Amino acid sequence: MGVTAEAVCARAGLTKRYFYEAFTDRDELLGVVADDLYDALHAAIVTALDPIGPDSRARATATVDTLVGTLDADARVARLYVESPALPVLLARRDERVDEFADLLLTHVLLLGPGSADRPRHRTAAVLLVSGTTHLVTRWLAGAVPLSRAGLVEEITRAGMAALDA
Repeated sequence: MGVTAEAVCARAGLTKRYFYEAFTDRDELLGVVADDLYDALHAAIVTALDPIGPDSRARATATVDTLVGTLDADARVARLYVESPALPVLLARRDERVDEFADLLLTHVLLLGPGSADRPRHRTAAVLLVSGTTHLVTRWLAGAVPLSRAGLVEEITRAGMAALDA
C-alpha cells in the first residue's frame, strides 16, 4: 500500500508538520482509518438489522449484504480491506475486530442474547464464520471469486446458517 506521510499531506494540501501533530507515523494513521472502517461497518449492520424481525435468515442476509455493499461501494475502502493482510498494523486491527463481529453475529443477527458468546460451540462457529467471510469477501473484491454480489451474499448466508444450525 503506497500510503506515506508525504502522499497524505500532498493530497490534503498540508505540510508534514500537521501530519506528525496528529499521528506518530503511517501505521498509526492506517490504524485509525481501519478503526473508522470497522466502526462504520458495525454501525451500518446494526442499522440494517433494525427494521428486520426475528427471522435469522433475513437478518443474516441483511448483514452480509450490508458488509459486501459497503465494501463494494467505495474502491478505496475495498482496497484497504483487501490489502489489510499485507500490513501488520491492518492485519492486527482486523484480527482484533473478529471477536466484536462474532458477538454481533450471535447477539444481533441470530438474537441468541447475552451470554451466547460465552458458549464454546457458538463462539467457535461465529469466529469461524466472521473470519471465513472476511477472507472470502476479500478474495471476491480482488476478483478471485466468480460470483455476482447477490450470489456471494446468498452463498455466505447459506453456509453461515448451516454452520450455526440456525
